[in-house]
Amino acid sequence: MMTLDAKYRDDLYKALRFHEISGDRIGEVLAEVEAHVAETGDDPVDAFGKPREYARQVAAQLDPATGKRSTGGVILTFVLAAVLALFGQRFWGDGLSMDPAGVHYTMSDVVSQPLMLVAIIAFAVLLFYARTAFSHRKIYGIGAVVAAVVGLAAQFPARWYLDDETPVITAPSWLILTLGAVFLVAMFGMLIHSIRRGRVRYPEKK
Repeated sequence: MMTLDAKYRDDLYKALRFHEISGDRIGEVLAEVEAHVAETGDDPVDAFGKPREYARQVAAQLDPATGKRSTGGVILTFVLAAVLALFGQRFWGDGLSMDPAGVHYTMSDVVSQPLMLVAIIAFAVLLFYARTAFSHRKIYGIGAVVAAVVGLAAQFPARWYLDDETPVITAPSWLILTLGAVFLVAMFGMLIHSIRRGRVRYPEKK
């Protein structure tokens, strides 16, 4: 009896996860592919196509009710994760100083951080489409690279031409530290939820 090639299985699993398909549905898909290969001896690439291609076909047949998150839900997750990660680590690092004078943010900080946030979100969304879309994937991939480069490049003029000395916002160190901790805990909570959701569960044998 022929068994499914481990590389094909791993690549298919990763491709399905990139489409934000639930672990339950991924288990069903993998079980179907493994059963077909075991019964027929067919090459999985010949029978189902390359892992990414087959994952797109599976995703196109699903909706939120059948194990696939909506595109809007995926993008919202990217936005929340980016906000929590970027500002969580920044606030945590700034608050650790516990300076009695508080934490100061200049106009340069106020502008450069949101610019970086927008670039991170744009990169993540375009990369998602580059991996999951049926067409124009190269364009999305190029767009992701451009977003990353522009986001990094925008930091320099923000630092050079905007005031980096005069505080615009001042907050107590304990408040900034607390916000950082809350943001980081929430980010790790999202990560744990994503890992649990993506855990493969094969259908029970009858």
